[in-house]
Amino acid sequence: MNAVGAINHLPLAGDLWGWTFSIQGRPKPRPGESPAAVYRVVMPGYFKTMRLPVLRGREITGDDDARAPGVVLVNERAANQYWPGEDPLGRRISFDDDEHKPPTWLTVVGVVKNARQENWASAPDPEVYLAALQHRDFLLNSAAHWSYLTLVVRTDGDPARFAPAMKEIVWSFDRDLPISEVLTMEKVVADANAQPRFEMLLLGVFALLALALAAIGIYGVMNYAVARRTQEIGIRMSLGAGRLEVLRLVIRQAMLQALAGTAAGIAGSLLLSRLMAGLLYGVRSTDPATFGAVAAVLEVVAFVAIYVPARRAIRIQPVVALRHE
Repeated sequence: MNAVGAINHLPLAGDLWGWTFSIQGRPKPRPGESPAAVYRVVMPGYFKTMRLPVLRGREITGDDDARAPGVVLVNERAANQYWPGEDPLGRRISFDDDEHKPPTWLTVVGVVKNARQENWASAPDPEVYLAALQHRDFLLNSAAHWSYLTLVVRTDGDPARFAPAMKEIVWSFDRDLPISEVLTMEKVVADANAQPRFEMLLLGVFALLALALAAIGIYGVMNYAVARRTQEIGIRMSLGAGRLEVLRLVIRQAMLQALAGTAAGIAGSLLLSRLMAGLLYGVRSTDPATFGAVAAVLEVVAFVAIYVPARRAIRIQPVVALRHE
């Protein structure tokens, strides 16, 4: 085992607790306008185990217990949103909302890189990390939704091989401790993305079908349009036009129509692509490479649909072409 830590709600595991707080030295906000953040409780070693970098300050350690001053870490999003242009380190926040008791202030000691919280596509919310050894509810409350923690372990090799040993280590402290399930992070990520992955698979299949139908339609229309010009081609050649000259003319005129249709299709796609933004990760809904690739495929299909019948027509003797119906 390389590193060990614990957290109440593992990222991407489906649990997001939001909590409002106040910032020391700032006016009391109006109802509904209090700062809020996703609320996490962690044990020492969590950030190292998850390889979640602490960008500024320090992470939570074993010294941050009930006897030490209260500390909290915030993610980049919270730092930028609630302390724009300022350094949040050393600032103090409180989650107490009882006006009749003095607030318990927690000092911001670190800023952590944003972590994906619900899925890969959603932008991270403001997030705070409290020290579990300072959190009275986690130390004293027996309610299941308060007292459970997720143990995270980083291992060399296949983590599933270490599952029995990890269970025995946990039970060596207390044989009655319940262990609900053992999961790898690969499994957690796969479960979190199962529905978006299925939706994207369906969209991908329908997109390929639509592309195939569009290609077939373009080929049929262009083939028919050029075939209808067989008599015109015969007339041009009988008046002295060269075969290559006629071929270039037909291809140029038809390709202009195909380009106009492709441009109109791209414009419509750009207007509708924002509907897919929530399903995409690592690529924009207006990705130029994707639009360019699809446009290139359609233009190649259009060129083939134009070239094949036009090539066939210029090989016909002008007299035969003039008689073509």
